[in-house]
Amino acid sequence: MMKLISMILFGVTMSVAADQTVYIGTRTRDGRSEGIYRMSFNPETGALRDVKLAAATVDPSFLALSKAKALLFAVVASPEGMVKSFAIEADGGLRLLNAVSSKGAGPAHVQVDRTGQWLATANYTSGSVAVYRIEADGKLSEAVDWMQHAGKSVDAARQAGPHAHSVNFAADNKHLYVADLGLDEVKAYRFDAKTGKLGAGFILRSPKGGGPRHLALGKKRVYVLNEMGSTVSVFEKSKLVETVNALPTGFSGVSSAAEVVLDSTESFLYASNRGADTIAVFRVGDRLTKIADTKVGKVPRGFVLSPDGRFMLVASQDDNTIQSYRVDAKTGMLTAVGEAVKAGSPICLRFAIR
Repeated sequence: MMKLISMILFGVTMSVAADQTVYIGTRTRDGRSEGIYRMSFNPETGALRDVKLAAATVDPSFLALSKAKALLFAVVASPEGMVKSFAIEADGGLRLLNAVSSKGAGPAHVQVDRTGQWLATANYTSGSVAVYRIEADGKLSEAVDWMQHAGKSVDAARQAGPHAHSVNFAADNKHLYVADLGLDEVKAYRFDAKTGKLGAGFILRSPKGGGPRHLALGKKRVYVLNEMGSTVSVFEKSKLVETVNALPTGFSGVSSAAEVVLDSTESFLYASNRGADTIAVFRVGDRLTKIADTKVGKVPRGFVLSPDGRFMLVASQDDNTIQSYRVDAKTGMLTAVGEAVKAGSPICLRFAIR
C-alpha cells in the first residue's frame, strides 16, 4: 500500500505519496563501491535521488528483505562465503546483527520464505544450497540444512560441476526451487516450514548448455532464465512447454542473460541481457511472445518493478547507473523517466517493505 503524507498548499490540504526506499546490492571488488547503498524513489514520478551508503560490507551482491521484521540480508560473494543479517534503522541505515557461513563458496542469491522465519542461499562456486532460521532478535542461526549438488553438463568451461545460482520459495512455501547453471537443472526441493529441512522433490530440466540462472514463479508456470543460452524456458508442473530467445533479432555479439521478472498480473515477463544491453519484453499467454527490446545501460544486471508495478528500475553494472522506466500497463512497454543516478557497480535492487 502506498504511504501518503499530507501537506497544505494555498490553504488546501493535499495528500502526496511519500518517497520509498530502495536498497542496492553492489560488487566492491572493483573499487567502485563500498557496500550496500540506499536511495529514494518517488512513486508518482519515478524519480530517483539521494544515493547514500547504508552499510559498508564486502561484495553484497544480492539482498533480501523480511516482511515480518525490519531486516535485510545480504550475501558476501567471496570464496569463504558468508550471509549477513542487518537491522533496518528508522532512517533507513543498516546495522549489522551477525554473519554466518553460507556453507559454500561464492554465494550468489538469497530469499526469505513466505513465513518470514527462514532464509535460503545458493552458493554458485561450490554448487550448494543452505537454509537458516531467522531468530527472534533478527540474527541468523547457523545452517539448519544444507544440500551439495553434484554432476556436470555439456559446456566443459562453465559446466564442469554444479553452480547453484538462485533460490526461490514456492507461493505455498512447500518447495524451494534452486536453479543450477552447471547442471542445466532447477531442483525443486520439498521444504518443511516447521523445521527448515529440505527433502527430495522434482527437477525441471532446461535445454543442454542453457545454464539456468534465475526464475520467476507464476500461478501455474515457472519461467527459467538461462544465462548461457540467453533464453527463457517455460515449465508447467515439471513439463517443458517452450524455450524462447531473449536476445534482439539478428544480434550476433556476446551476451548473457541476468534477471527475469514477471509482473503481478502475469501479463508481461521481462529479461535482461548483458552484452546486448537490453530488457526483453514478452507478452504472456499460452505462449511467450517477444514484443520489444528496450535498450538500457551497459551490462544490466538486476532490475525490479515498483510495488505498484508502474515503474521499473534497472541497474547497469558497467555504467554505474540506475535508471527508472515507466511501465505501460496495457502494452508492457518501457519509457525512461528522469535522470539516471550514479551507483558503483549496482547488481541487485530491493524495495523496502512497508
